[in-house]
Amino acid sequence: MSTPSRPPYARIAASLRDKIDTGEYPPGTRLPPHRELSRTFNAAQETIRRAIAQLQSEGLVETRGQHGTFVQTRPSVRRIATDFYRRRPQASNESTSPFARSVAASGGRASWNHKTTRETADEQTAERLAIQSSDPVIVTRYLYLYDGTPIQTATSWEPAALTAGTPIELPEEGAAIGVVARFDLIGHRIDSVEEEITARPPTADEVTTLQLPPGVSTLVMKRTYRVGDTPVETADIVMAGHRSVLSYRLAVN
Repeated sequence: MSTPSRPPYARIAASLRDKIDTGEYPPGTRLPPHRELSRTFNAAQETIRRAIAQLQSEGLVETRGQHGTFVQTRPSVRRIATDFYRRRPQASNESTSPFARSVAASGGRASWNHKTTRETADEQTAERLAIQSSDPVIVTRYLYLYDGTPIQTATSWEPAALTAGTPIELPEEGAAIGVVARFDLIGHRIDSVEEEITARPPTADEVTTLQLPPGVSTLVMKRTYRVGDTPVETADIVMAGHRSVLSYRLAVN
């Protein structure tokens, strides 16, 4: 039984994708106008529009109104787990922030906005932190940027019983940055971290905040730091799928 051939728009999208992947159309390049592509591929302009829409859904191109269609400029953070959770920087001028280290290793400049509040834990947060619902928690909401481009959001919860009145109560205003370095300061030596990663379509707010093109998914990480069996911080991290690389090198036992 013969395999059905791909529809014309899919073949055109594949050809343009190859040109993007090989660098013939580098990031920031304007694609030829639809009329020119129509002549090149001997296809109707509606077929060209469907091919471009396919590339948009993959996060490869963006349409800028009357200015045309451009190859996405995509700063990507390569997050290497074995480096991300190092306790100490490898150099004196290296940040204790895992995100800042990852961005620097990817060749970019890291920055972030944050807001910290004191709230009561809901049932889900309480379960993740092994505390009672309605116990006080320190909540910090972040927007992380790579060279000024939004790349991920995060919401972090810490039990107020552990950090209230200590030098690390406000995560971004203490003597150290990064969860591991901060808790070391108050004598809680974090010795494990658990990650659960899923992919899903973005919410409307995430599309706006992370400036996501149509069709791009998010990677969602639920992360919990522990001292022994005691959770000391848990976070929900939402990453732009087309700008994030998660890399793991694990020992085989």
